[in-house]
Amino acid sequence: MSEHHPGHRMSPTDSILWRIERDPVLRSTVTAVSILDRIPVWNDYRQRMLEAADRIPWLRQVVVDAPLGIGSPSWVDTEDFDIDYHLRRVRLPHTCGFDELLTFAAREAMAEFDRARPPWEFTLVEGFDGDGAALIQKFHHAATDGVGAIRLAREILDPEREPQRMVKESSTPRVQAKELRPPNRLESAVSVLDHATRRVAGMWIEVARSTLRTGRSPARTVRSAMEALFWGARLVAPITEPLSPVMRSRTTKLGFGAFDVDFGGLHDAAGRANGSLNDAFIAGVLAGLRRYHDGCGSPVSELRMTLPISVRGKDDTQGGNRFVPVRFTVPVTAPDPATSVATVSRLVREWRNGPALTLTDTLASALNVLPTAELTQVFRSLLRNVDFVATNVPGLRAPAYLAGAKVLRQYAFAPPSGAAVNVALLSNVDCCCIGVNMDRGAIDDPQLLMRSLREGFEEVLALSAPADRSAHSHLQGVGS
Repeated sequence: MSEHHPGHRMSPTDSILWRIERDPVLRSTVTAVSILDRIPVWNDYRQRMLEAADRIPWLRQVVVDAPLGIGSPSWVDTEDFDIDYHLRRVRLPHTCGFDELLTFAAREAMAEFDRARPPWEFTLVEGFDGDGAALIQKFHHAATDGVGAIRLAREILDPEREPQRMVKESSTPRVQAKELRPPNRLESAVSVLDHATRRVAGMWIEVARSTLRTGRSPARTVRSAMEALFWGARLVAPITEPLSPVMRSRTTKLGFGAFDVDFGGLHDAAGRANGSLNDAFIAGVLAGLRRYHDGCGSPVSELRMTLPISVRGKDDTQGGNRFVPVRFTVPVTAPDPATSVATVSRLVREWRNGPALTLTDTLASALNVLPTAELTQVFRSLLRNVDFVATNVPGLRAPAYLAGAKVLRQYAFAPPSGAAVNVALLSNVDCCCIGVNMDRGAIDDPQLLMRSLREGFEEVLALSAPADRSAHSHLQGVGS
């Protein structure tokens, strides 16, 4: 199944991610760094990517903005797709270590995409840690989310170092951009307004249908509708300033940091606190940020976070975004890690079970009608004063190889998008790879932040069995 057809309009959520880059601080570039045990065979790797571009259309599609700058842009096949533009190859000094690699990756992440080309770039770094290599994968968030990116990884990775492979034929029709007639301005405006109207009307129709199915009384129906509006208002309520007294500035300068946490240990700690792995992950981030503020001489009692909640089903296509970014305030001064895990579990459960997840598409459709300048202003008020983002992406659970090179670790660096820092967990076999994307304008001491986060995870891991208490491994570093 193809997720983007030639000329296919972006979803409202994807469109918003693309359009709000009028404010560079809200740029939505996703970066991942895979550590490899050797240099992949270049021609085999290139062939993998050519095959993937046949099966995953957004790899060869460009974004065409809507007329008048209102509503959703479209994905359109490019006339001159050049795989060799998107696949880069560099060699760093032989003594290049993890810090130098992260510094290089952060600089790559800060560079804008060429909007005349498909918005993705993969750079193979040779010479990392001696004879090893690393793959820096960079793509625009409008193309796909983290879970979708893992599905892309499965397209180009093998379960063995030297597998017997067959080239797959593409089932996706190739249609050149010149064969498509973009809608004129009137058609575009009418289409956008019609789409938004139908989405809002659809929400109320669904409420009515639900009432008939469940036999609710009119009073209960009104209460349900008011509850939905309340949760929707919480999603789009503007924020006037950060809660953090130290992480306040917002810039376009990024810094990357990373370390490892034992998957079994964090899972065991979560179970002993009657929480999920995600709850224990967020508790570790909170403990780390508490330590960071204490180290800065500015203790803090609560912070505001954004949590992307995935709503992607197994039958959903690879491209596009299927997550809901919910914002809420969390206490940072929990007396013990078990209490922190329980508190996080309760807050996340409230959002998961609330009506906000079903309202997101409707709200996005309504906001997407705004001109780009006004849309950007709305999301500037929603995002720029968030203190931190916590992103959890289930990764590969079995060993994988890229053109003969084994994948040792995979780190995700999700965009801060207006927050001071985004901490991302990407699981890889038996390891939780923690990637930290920090706004260097907000984080004055990145070394202190990384040390504090590692110690915060040690606090949570103290709940687990002694054999599983490891919040760092042979790879840990800060790139700035």
